[in-house]
Amino acid sequence: MTVSFRVGRYLVALLWHTAPYVVLGMFISSFVYALFVVQLTASFKEELQQVLTAAQQCAPSDPANATDAEQVKGRAPGLSEHASSFGQTEARAERTLEHPPP
Repeated sequence: MTVSFRVGRYLVALLWHTAPYVVLGMFISSFVYALFVVQLTASFKEELQQVLTAAQQCAPSDPANATDAEQVKGRAPGLSEHASSFGQTEARAERTLEHPPP
C-alpha cells in the first residue's frame, strides 16, 4: 500500500501546526517544575532550621554537668571468655532433649 502525496503532505502540515503547541507545553511544564523545585528547597531549608533549633534545645546548658553523667551498665568485660564452648552447649542440649520432663 502506498501513501499518496496528499496524505503525506497532510501529515507534514499536521506536524508543522502542532509543533508550536508541543514546544509551548514543554516550556510551561519546565517552568512549573522549576517553581516546584524552588518551593521544595525553601521548605527543606525551613525544616532544617527547625531541626537544628530543636537539637540545640536538647543540648545540655552546662557542659560540666554532661561529663558527670552515669555510665551505662552493660555486660561485664571479658564475660564471653568464660562462656562454655559450642560442644559443651550442644551436649547439654542433647541431654535435655533426650529426657523430657514427666
